[in-house]
Amino acid sequence: MQPIDDVATLFEHQRAIRAFADRPVDDAIVHEVLRAAMHAPSSQNAQPWRFIVVRDPAQKAAMSEAYEECFLKVYGEGAPARADGRQPWTEVPVLIVCCVAVPGGRSNIATGASIYPAVQNLMLRARSLGLGTVLTTLFRLQRDRFHAMLGIPAEWEAAAIVPLGWPDRHYGPNRRPPVETVVMHDRWTEPAANL
Repeated sequence: MQPIDDVATLFEHQRAIRAFADRPVDDAIVHEVLRAAMHAPSSQNAQPWRFIVVRDPAQKAAMSEAYEECFLKVYGEGAPARADGRQPWTEVPVLIVCCVAVPGGRSNIATGASIYPAVQNLMLRARSLGLGTVLTTLFRLQRDRFHAMLGIPAEWEAAAIVPLGWPDRHYGPNRRPPVETVVMHDRWTEPAANL
């Protein structure tokens, strides 16, 4: 995928990438996408995030095994077509574990509001540089196992794991319905395009 400078084009070309080329992602690029993540808004401007950059092959193998168990539990043999060609995490150059503070171990809607904008910034910056990503949360089916293998403290929560790498081929823009199919005015009604 080519780098993208124009923001409107960037939005239309960000898509889930699940297969990566055998090409390393250097530390400077990882630093750049994490710097973008840190400029996201957060509830009360608390910036309650931490990021674990996983490159170690043994750690990726353990995470991959646990993730595949989660995947099989949800999909069995009936995996969606979008999962075709996806790689095990052992073949992904970098995994970024995005964590958010949960004081007292209690999460609420603001917890997600404080980490997912940072994850989106990370993913958009990666795409602008020509890299691919995908936001994964399926691993949370084995939350305790992942927390143990990553050493995540009790007052923190792993909210997403983002595989990061150079895409294995060219990917075009994402596909979305027209805006009119999801927008209502002044109160809840069926969008005009659906009538």
